[in-house]
Amino acid sequence: MTYHYFGGKPLIDFEAAVEILLSACPMVSSVEVVPIDACVRRVLAESLAAKEDVPAFNRSTMDGFAVRSEDIRRACPDEPVVLSVRGSIAAGADPSAPVLTPGTAVQIATGAPLPTGADVVVPFEDVEREDQKIIVRKSLPSFKNVTLRGADIRAGTVAVKRGDYLSPARVAVAAGLGYDRLTVFCKPRVVLLSSGDEVQRPGRSLKPGQVYDMNSFALSALVSDHGGQPLLMEAVPDAEDDLNQALTRALSQGDFVVLSAGSSVGERDLMPRILRRRGRILFHGVAIRPGRPVLSAIVDGRLVLNLPGFPASCLMVAYLFLVPALRKAAHLPQWKPRTKTAVLGEPITSPPGLRHFLPVRMEKGIARSVFKESGTITSLSEADGYIDIDPSIVQLPEGEQVTVHLFDDGAENVS
Repeated sequence: MTYHYFGGKPLIDFEAAVEILLSACPMVSSVEVVPIDACVRRVLAESLAAKEDVPAFNRSTMDGFAVRSEDIRRACPDEPVVLSVRGSIAAGADPSAPVLTPGTAVQIATGAPLPTGADVVVPFEDVEREDQKIIVRKSLPSFKNVTLRGADIRAGTVAVKRGDYLSPARVAVAAGLGYDRLTVFCKPRVVLLSSGDEVQRPGRSLKPGQVYDMNSFALSALVSDHGGQPLLMEAVPDAEDDLNQALTRALSQGDFVVLSAGSSVGERDLMPRILRRRGRILFHGVAIRPGRPVLSAIVDGRLVLNLPGFPASCLMVAYLFLVPALRKAAHLPQWKPRTKTAVLGEPITSPPGLRHFLPVRMEKGIARSVFKESGTITSLSEADGYIDIDPSIVQLPEGEQVTVHLFDDGAENVS
């Protein structure tokens, strides 16, 4: 077994770090009432009960003729039944009129209410028309081609429960029950803060030695995709007073705070010391590649996640740690990436003792590594997903079958 150390201490296992993080991550309790057309991908905070039966009447599932099953009980090719047509009923018509009498039929549209006295619908293609009469040559049982009142939802039934993820289908159910506004859990407010003298906001001129802030915007997109409300702050220089003040502002604005950079053990990596002094460190240093310096803490009752500064490491670690924590806070089901089986197009060397999350591109069933280095965002922008390599594996040969976990950003995985 190879042991890795970070800052003089052994690295924590990946699974243990995620478990610690999720155990410390609170779920948002605040709620808000929003219009139903803004509710998709939110989580319901109050159960919805049907105020009345759905549908509220017996309705036709076919275009055809509403008749009494008793009138066509003996219909057959050799002895057809002839019925007089008395009007028509369109969808949305008053279901109390007309009243069907023996020997008569009413033309009816799909979705229209059955007239009183009718209990079956004969499709157009199963009748012959003759002036104001129809000829029926086969019998149909009661309620054939009919949806009965309350067949979908009975009055008083809870149709969508508190805590349910509002998929398009569940939003449709809410609309079908007559709700135009729903009470949902508020989106977790995630404050994003990059640090470093070299970091500049896009749109501004770069000074010598500076780079544009990629992390804040990559993380903002990821937070939005997974149920959070991103709040971007200006990047902060590597100065303890500046970092302290920025952290105070961030803690006052968000449900939890995500920092990028400053979590390693270099001279200018100040966040571990600041977080240790102001709160409680949950873990610092995880046995993974990329992203060993990842750190989490509780400060002023808020969860703080400090990600690596290099863009590829930052975003990869965000998928591994930020996404599960955010989705728990938002009451969303945990993200389970789709997977595909592929074969390696090249041999892969993996560091012993580290859980290796290697970004790959898929090409006709072949997985090829696109990882260049932690500082290159194209290591992920060109990737379709990643392969998860166990710490015990140091070499994967070309042609090895692997499982690729796909980056399906924004795609929900409903439990």
